[in-house]
Amino acid sequence: MRAVLAAVVATLAIAAPAQAVVGGKPVPDGQFPYVANVRVMGAFGCTGTLIAPQWVMTAGHCGSATGSLSQGVVPTPVAWPPQAYEIVLNTVNADGSGGETHSVSQVLVDSDYIVTNGTGNDVTLMKLAEPSKVAPMKIAAVGERASWNPGALTTIAGFGATSSDGSEMPERMQSAQVPIVSDGDCAKAYGDGSFDAKTMVCAGYPQGGTDTCEGDSGGPLLAPVRGGFRLAGATSFGEGCAEAGKPGVYARVAEGPIREWLGTVAPDAFAPEPVAKKPARKKKRATRRCSRRRAHAHARGKRARARSCRRATRR
Repeated sequence: MRAVLAAVVATLAIAAPAQAVVGGKPVPDGQFPYVANVRVMGAFGCTGTLIAPQWVMTAGHCGSATGSLSQGVVPTPVAWPPQAYEIVLNTVNADGSGGETHSVSQVLVDSDYIVTNGTGNDVTLMKLAEPSKVAPMKIAAVGERASWNPGALTTIAGFGATSSDGSEMPERMQSAQVPIVSDGDCAKAYGDGSFDAKTMVCAGYPQGGTDTCEGDSGGPLLAPVRGGFRLAGATSFGEGCAEAGKPGVYARVAEGPIREWLGTVAPDAFAPEPVAKKPARKKKRATRRCSRRRAHAHARGKRARARSCRRATRR
């Protein structure tokens, strides 16, 4: 897992695993206001996403003390105290300057996080003390599943490292695009013991070169929909950064057990289901024309009526 030590204050050692974007570009001001700069004891720790006015989602390993320090030993995750965190929204600066700053009132780690040895169910929810003025990024609706099928070009963003060894930390948020990888190919890349299709989804190029890395844990995997994005994943882990044959792994938040858990805490975090399209007006007009022509053609006989109707419905 891509992890770094975020801060050590007094007797409290907070391990804040993280990720970042390799092969990306600096984000213009205001492009991703809902991407959260998660700060731990005053220092940058992880990335996150505002999914509801008062809820930020980040990685499980960014909020779980047991996940960081005693992974797999304690049966249920224990979150770090909310006072350890600060959330900054609507900023592209890694130092958090110029953004909307929030204190945290509650930290909730998915109860199944430790059960899966710190990889599956890798999500934490942080409740803001006050609702944000920023528009949240909604989690994809069930009916939008095709937007993140294998091959779909998704967008990643974060404040982390821009080099595969994690040594180069940018001053601004970075973003890039990566295609969704099939579950079968991801399982081959990581093995059945590391990849769980129920709670994970992968994205990346076969040749590598673009990926999340140190500093992006919990950051968004954004699926394209008409007019914008939907949240399909949260940055979780990977083998190295941007390596060939090793796509980035993301928590599968838009379906399965993680979606179910998120719904129990933040039910307003999900996009509404797409509305079925109404019949086109043109077809309705054609039907009305057909009826009128039938009436006018009545005196000309059945053959004339039939031709009149066919002409109307072909238009």
